[in-house]
Parts: sequence; structure tokens; C-alpha cells
Amino acid sequence: MKKYLLLAGFLVINTLSAQVGINTQNPQTAFHVDGAKDNNTSGTPSAAQQLNDFTSTSSGSLGIGTSAPTSKMEITSGTVNTSGLKFRNLTSATPVTTTGQNLGVDASGNVITVPTPTTPNVITEEVSNSTGFSYVVNDLAYTMIPTSQQTLNIPAGGKAVFINFMLGIDYFTFLAGGGAAYYEARLFVDNVPTNVYLITQEKVQGGSQTQYSMSTVKTLTAGSHTVDVRMIRSFNNGVTSGANMTCRAISMSFNASYINN
Repeated sequence: MKKYLLLAGFLVINTLSAQVGINTQNPQTAFHVDGAKDNNTSGTPSAAQQLNDFTSTSSGSLGIGTSAPTSKMEITSGTVNTSGLKFRNLTSATPVTTTGQNLGVDASGNVITVPTPTTPNVITEEVSNSTGFSYVVNDLAYTMIPTSQQTLNIPAGGKAVFINFMLGIDYFTFLAGGGAAYYEARLFVDNVPTNVYLITQEKVQGGSQTQYSMSTVKTLTAGSHTVDVRMIRSFNNGVTSGANMTCRAISMSFNASYINN
């Protein structure tokens, strides 16, 4: 008899809605436990009052810290960026297995599976040339340096691409009024000039040498892109406009790479 009286003391049954409440006369769901006995006697308990509650709805959803679960099981910890779910025997020190699926949360906090990250690898496009090839440069238009053009196929999402270019050349022509003209090498992406360039000055008539070295990082969108380096005489400094300077490459190294993961 005492057992039945004790049970009756803890349970309050709302016969109209068939709701069972423990420690509360105001159950919000089919089964509602108010852990701290702090819920109000009517209306919806406040968010703070619900944090110590356990509920089960008529549709079979469980709520911990909430009286209105929006999924089969919802936990409200009351602390920002804290899930409220803890595994005592599964921690960051637990050995990683070779099988299984990664878990994450979506924007609403639902637990979902997420793609297993792939092992990062470096994708590189590169060319090098030391055969002493020649080409001409003037002040009227950019000249693409032979063999410098590359095609990059960037995966979905885009990539930050590291680009490095090194060139050593001989100025091979005696130009009238020359000897002090300026020559520019500039990076082009998809046939559009970028802000990556270097200018050197021809200091001696014929046979003088110069070196170009440029490094940069460019963000490229998904799809196919071309990269190349072109030269132009940026300042004639006494040279007749349109006069061609023959440049003979001593060496060239050009590569573009990104981390794929």
C-alpha cells in the first residue's frame, strides 16, 4: 500500500490529455519529468526551467533540456557550443580504427555523416627549357615566352595556386639608341595580365644578360585555366618604337601547383 501511495505522490495524471508528469503538475508532453521541480504550474516552462527536464512526446521523440524536441532525440545543454552529449569511454585518446564513417552536425544541429577527407596531394603543372630558344620583344605588344603556357584544371570549389617563374636570358640584338631600355616580364592568367611582374634594364648593348624571378599565389575558380608569362619593352629610353629585341633564353623554369584535398 505504501508503494502505491508513494507512486501517486510522484505522478500527476492529466486524464484529458493522457499526459504523465513527474515532479510537475503541468506536463507538456505524454511523459514529462521536471528534475528540479522548478516548472511553473501553467503555461510553457521557460527555457531555463526546461534545462533540467526530460520529455517524451506522443510521437516517440525524446527531449533532454527541452519540452519540444524537433527530432527523435534532441539535447539542449544550455551552453553555447556544447552539445551536452558525452561518451565516458570514448575520448580523443581512443585509437582510431581503419573503418567507419565520420560524423558531423548540420546548421540545425542534426547529427549527419560527412565525407571522409582524402589524403592531400600536390598537383603540379611545370615546364622547363634550357635549349637556348629565341624570341623577339618590342614595346607594341606582349610576347608570350615560348613553352611557358600551361593549362590548369581546377576541381570544384576552386584552389589557391602557387606559381613560380624563373628565367635567364641574353639580350641578343644591337638596337639603335639602345643599351638602357627597360624590359618587363608579367604573369598572365586566362590571357589577362595580372599584377605580378618584374622589370629589368638592359645595361649593355648586345650580349648582356638578365634574370627574372617571380612567385605568387592566385585563387582560381573551378574549371580550366591557362597561365603563361609574357614580355614587353616597357620603356624605350632611346630605342625606336617597334624595334625588335631578340631574347635568347639561357634557362626557364615555370611551375604552378596546388594542394588537392
